[in-house]
Amino acid sequence: MSQQLHKSLTWRDGLAIAMVIPNGLLLTVGYTVGAIGGWTAITIWCVGALVAFAQNMLFAETAAMFPGMSGGISRYATEGWKRYFAPLGAVASYGYWIGWSFSIAVNGAAIGHLITAQWFPHAPSIPFPGHRIGLPEALAVLAIAGGWACNYFGARLAASVSKAVAALVMCGLAVVVIAPFLHPGSWDASRLTWYHGGSWMTLIVWFYVTAWTTYGTEICASFAPEYRDTARDTAKALRLTSLISLGVFFVVPLATVGSVGEETLRSDPVGAFATAFTQALGGFSDVGVLILIVSMFFGMVSCTADGGRALYGLAREGMTVRQLDKVNRWGVPGRALTLDALVNAAIVVLLGEPLSILIASNFGYLVAMTLAVAGFLLLRKDRPDWPRPIRRARAWIPVAWAILAFNIVIVSVGVTHPSLAGYGGATESFLAVGILLISVVLYAYRRVVQDGERIAWRIEPPLMPEDEAAPQPPNSATARSTIPSNRS
Repeated sequence: MSQQLHKSLTWRDGLAIAMVIPNGLLLTVGYTVGAIGGWTAITIWCVGALVAFAQNMLFAETAAMFPGMSGGISRYATEGWKRYFAPLGAVASYGYWIGWSFSIAVNGAAIGHLITAQWFPHAPSIPFPGHRIGLPEALAVLAIAGGWACNYFGARLAASVSKAVAALVMCGLAVVVIAPFLHPGSWDASRLTWYHGGSWMTLIVWFYVTAWTTYGTEICASFAPEYRDTARDTAKALRLTSLISLGVFFVVPLATVGSVGEETLRSDPVGAFATAFTQALGGFSDVGVLILIVSMFFGMVSCTADGGRALYGLAREGMTVRQLDKVNRWGVPGRALTLDALVNAAIVVLLGEPLSILIASNFGYLVAMTLAVAGFLLLRKDRPDWPRPIRRARAWIPVAWAILAFNIVIVSVGVTHPSLAGYGGATESFLAVGILLISVVLYAYRRVVQDGERIAWRIEPPLMPEDEAAPQPPNSATARSTIPSNRS
């Protein structure tokens, strides 16, 4: 059986899968608007989308440099940093995987609670250490299994499901956006306010909290080796997804808050979209909840796809157990997808409310993002002659430095002051750092126990791709790369 990912996708499939981003907005709009006001929240989302667009322009170049590598932006961080401190590649890869993967548990838990509250409010539950479990957890596990099934049997199936669900979600968003403006008096700009708390650090923390949504358009890069035309399809999917998300981040909260008001969202942040849909149609609350549930399931399908490929990329790079370096008969990393689903099912059952885990995992995701931007700069410096089907102009170098500095500030303030957003405190921050430290342990296990090699603290990369590299001089200090070539 071929162990290569199948090149079966186009940029349209990547765009459909990446439409998970509006789902993240639906999950966070109530919390964000309730805390800092409508206009401030819209500003944060739009600024984040613009930063994400600039980042994606950089990632399009690195994706085209390594057309056979799975794992998305964490792989670009690995390639950039391996010459200086190779374990940072493991940190970036695990941080990226956790950031996407644990979103599955959050979406599943939200689906379970929404269904139970709407249709089975008196469902029984049983005591469990730390909380109670019942129908919400059972439904969450079923949703996780459904997201796994949509991905396990081929990327085309996941893309097809994503296209169908994306159409439904976009129709629901269109109703929420258009309806208030068709009924005079139902939308009022005075219902949106600015943040008057006086702490600029609070705004930075909220940028940190929402970055897993605003930056998420980079998911298109995770499927680079599966696009029929890697350079063209990856770049186009990244660009269009960023622009569409920018529009969604402005229009949807503008219409939602202007029609239902900030206090309504503050009182029911999880069901904010369902409330807006009900008001837009003058009823049909079941329809609004159903669309929200389908949207969250759509997000689970995309997160499962990305998380599984991140794990597969880790194993292929030699940074986690080699058993995950396998694709199934449908050309997808089946073992990685299965492990991803089992981990999230365990989180839902054992923790009940995985929101604190998600916030902790957000640290890893933004660390991976920051290392990937730095990786772009390091690759420009260390591999100037490496073939680049997409090469950004020199003006993008200072842009990359500015984004790097911006992300460092966001991560530093966010992880040290999470309580400013009301999501936790020192426990979540220590957990965030601990999760990434585990990645270094697993990296050492793979290298020392499974591969029988010493830990490679630094790996000198080739100056050119292996199939184009010039012969090395006898005294070359170039170390053997741990990355198997996927190129023919």
